[in-house]
Amino acid sequence: MTVTNDELMLEVQAVKNQLDDQHHVWKRAENVAKHFDVSVGTVKNWKRQKLIQGYKHGRTVIYDVLAIQRDLFQIKN
Repeated sequence: MTVTNDELMLEVQAVKNQLDDQHHVWKRAENVAKHFDVSVGTVKNWKRQKLIQGYKHGRTVIYDVLAIQRDLFQIKN
């Protein structure tokens, strides 16, 4: 079975679109607090209660805002 260049390009575009839909936004606790209009203490409390997950990146803890929206606020993207 032969695949044309156009078919390959359509497949590549479909994969790129799928990856774009799954793009994660990483923010520090201060930026998460601003994003959700809460205090930094609230964000850290969510983390302590294991409602959200923080990830170490060097010396900085970063958060996946899309995961927080999905898991904590039940918002589907």
